[in-house]
Amino acid sequence: MSSDAGSLTSEVVSLIESRDVVGLATHRHYPHERMIYSRFGRCGFAIDVVRMEGGARRLYSILVEARAEAGSGVVRSFAELPGEVTYTIARISPEGIESSVKTARYRNAEELFQAVETVRQAFYRKYRELKAAEEKAAEPTRVGEEVFHQAGLSWDELNLGV
Repeated sequence: MSSDAGSLTSEVVSLIESRDVVGLATHRHYPHERMIYSRFGRCGFAIDVVRMEGGARRLYSILVEARAEAGSGVVRSFAELPGEVTYTIARISPEGIESSVKTARYRNAEELFQAVETVRQAFYRKYRELKAAEEKAAEPTRVGEEVFHQAGLSWDELNLGV
């Protein structure tokens, strides 16, 4: 991965793996990212990370979108094309939303998906840790169903509606 794209990956992984993370959720993720990328030259995911900061919960929403640089006309394969990844992080607070956007380049789809896999592994390591803590604290009679992967977020932090 190019140095700037590698640093974006490291930044996302560091946020997810931080000791003070108490909640995670996926909102938009493509289980078949490679297939989608192979057809459209685009893919992405979004996650929420809740951290304890100064005794208060702080919500970070992350959106990562990748786009192959294809000109007009017929594309033989998006897999070999370079592209750009856009990383948007929104820090949610009672005062409002503070966001920042960073971009980086990748050489080809293989480099992109190696970075995606690194983030995915970090997410699920922390997710399993949080779910285990949740289940340990839950009453034995608790029964629930997940529509998407989330652990440790309150309903107001999930903000599932407009």
